[in-house]
Amino acid sequence: MAKDSAKKETDSAAKILTSFLKKIPPQVLAEAKGLAIFSGFRGGMWVAGSGGSGVVVARLPDGTWSPPSAFQVRSGSFGLSLGIDVFDCIAVLNTPEALAAYYSESDAGGKVVMGGGISVAAGPVASTTASTSDSGSGGKKAVYTYTKSMGLYGGVTVDGTVIKANQKVNEAWYGQSGVTVEKILRGDVKAGEWPTGGNGLREVLAGIP
Repeated sequence: MAKDSAKKETDSAAKILTSFLKKIPPQVLAEAKGLAIFSGFRGGMWVAGSGGSGVVVARLPDGTWSPPSAFQVRSGSFGLSLGIDVFDCIAVLNTPEALAAYYSESDAGGKVVMGGGISVAAGPVASTTASTSDSGSGGKKAVYTYTKSMGLYGGVTVDGTVIKANQKVNEAWYGQSGVTVEKILRGDVKAGEWPTGGNGLREVLAGIP
């Protein structure tokens, strides 16, 4: 079951990441400290509930990527819409502090509120000539977000989205009781071994400069 869970979640992340690669400037990816990749759903008018799931990975000192840490998503306020909407998101973590937020809340893992305490902005896209430094808006933001809903890029506000480590899933993936998000993101789990079924995401990440 852990294998199936890991394959399903990481294959989804690989698909989402691949769909955004032409939109995210190579410089942004090259300078990223980490990536949070997830899909979610939110209810509009007369429809209650929101949620989703995803993974976060970190850039290791040698330039490779860490194994993935699983998390759950609780969506914040997205304005008014009818029915159920499904969206994909990549959060590019530009600073060590933005990455650390994913594991600093507790021994097991952190709770991240997007836009709460850490600056978040829609990321620059490869089709524009805008500088990725955000020099005209107070400097580079700690997190760049890239979103897609109903096949359309952008237009989704993720402020208020709550991301919480999925401890049970991480323990199942890595076969370690009490395994921490920090340990996973530092590549210290089984000497950096990825969960069984995670090779699809690993290969996509390996193709990022």
